[in-house]
Amino acid sequence: VRNLYLHKPRPMVIVLPKAREAEKFMGDLEFFFGSSQPPTIYFPPYHILPFKYLSYHGQTAAKRIRGLFEMLEYSGFAPPVIVTTSGAIVQKVMPRSVMSRYGELVAEDEEIDPDGLIYKLNAGGYRRSMIVEEPGDYSVRGGIIDVFSPLYDNPLRIELFGDTVDSLRFFSATNQRTLKRIADAVISPA
Repeated sequence: VRNLYLHKPRPMVIVLPKAREAEKFMGDLEFFFGSSQPPTIYFPPYHILPFKYLSYHGQTAAKRIRGLFEMLEYSGFAPPVIVTTSGAIVQKVMPRSVMSRYGELVAEDEEIDPDGLIYKLNAGGYRRSMIVEEPGDYSVRGGIIDVFSPLYDNPLRIELFGDTVDSLRFFSATNQRTLKRIADAVISPA
């Protein structure tokens, strides 16, 4: 894979039979490419059988949404290597047009419509909760909106002054402490 990619850099999709093999292959890519590693995206399968009505795992849904957004992000830049499983490629995904239309950029010192954002969170599959603990949760307390977007490892706190974003920061879901201030963030569907 390394030689083929370095010789003709084009988007590649590597399909493996099982999730465990795909995850191991991701580690192999990192080892063999080293510092010249292209963007790599892991697109996991849901661990349910086709045509079976069961609720799926929220972490897997978050990883799949993150993978789809990363595929959108890399179009036009360095071609990605996508690692997935045969089960994942037969499962339905959100259309590209819907994904790109849904993404909401929130930036510090910019005005937003808080009610419109909450409506969009509900429409995008987020669940309103008292505290934000896992991807797909959001919470509203006065001028603070906490959102756990699948695109990030930690939840995002949006502090508003009226309709203006006063500050953005990542915080720990376990102790609610600030981890890092940021200038902007993208909120994807959950």
